[in-house]
Amino acid sequence: MNPIDLSSLEREGRTKGTLAAEVLVVGRDDWAIDDAISQLHAAGRVAHRCSETVEAPFPCNALIPGRGCPLIQHEVDLVLDVRSRPGVEPTLSEMGAICGLRDGLPLVVAGVTEVSGFESWSERVPPTGDIISTCDDAVRRHGS
Repeated sequence: MNPIDLSSLEREGRTKGTLAAEVLVVGRDDWAIDDAISQLHAAGRVAHRCSETVEAPFPCNALIPGRGCPLIQHEVDLVLDVRSRPGVEPTLSEMGAICGLRDGLPLVVAGVTEVSGFESWSERVPPTGDIISTCDDAVRRHGS
């Protein structure tokens, strides 16, 4: 993973507030979350998770000694909910999306976005769009 060089961004006239440099990734399936994290890492972004796996989302990292909540321990810019299956009600492994909304962070939903329950509070990755640019656009809009 190549982290973003913020000093080079500032020379280009951009700042951390204009892109999703640190993203909390939640979702319904580990394979989908891992794919999104790979895309974020390839773009030099930092990705965080609420738990090691969706199979054991509780207790979340906030309740595990030595780990802590990524929303508290890091400067997370956005929450990305990767949905590989439809469902109106969030699953326990998607609770980080609710925590992020509570903290005033933008929320982007990727994958199966038609029925998510988050429509009123989120932006969707368009069918022909990509996660990185959609997340960056959401951070820019949220900051203006």
